[in-house]
Amino acid sequence: MGHVFVLVLPLLLAPGLMKTAEAGISAPCGNIVGALVTDFPFRAPALRLARVEIRQCEPQGTSLIQIVAWSLGAGSPSLIIDTGDFGVVQEIARANVFVIETGGATRDQVFAIVFERGTPKLAAKWTTRGTANVVVRRDAIDVEITGIYAGIGAEHTERRSFKLNLGDLSH
Repeated sequence: MGHVFVLVLPLLLAPGLMKTAEAGISAPCGNIVGALVTDFPFRAPALRLARVEIRQCEPQGTSLIQIVAWSLGAGSPSLIIDTGDFGVVQEIARANVFVIETGGATRDQVFAIVFERGTPKLAAKWTTRGTANVVVRRDAIDVEITGIYAGIGAEHTERRSFKLNLGDLSH
């Protein structure tokens, strides 16, 4: 069986970390509250590992959660997700797959980030009134989301499986 490692990194912001996000805040927020790392190459500095960080932003006195993903050896993030949520419900990581569920006032969001050829990509995002049931298998992470509601029709459930491949963390 594999292990899940959570590495909490100290706050070190190097010059050049500014990166345009797909939407929302254009740079990583300064407060790193946690990091998920699944591979530790020999002698690689912690701030150069392929990883997904949980950061806390403080716009107008509220603390919002941001997800920031870094490629191996990168000096700037490859993916920034501004969740708009206030807390982390659960986080699971193994090999190249990272699943993070965040919580807002009346709903949760579930993000699946998958590294492909060294680059983190947002593979799936769900908004739910329920929660995620996550199962880690030897070769995949299975996610089942209940209570998905898009404003019309009945709530429904979705299932998705993400194949594990440790080799996809590097180029």
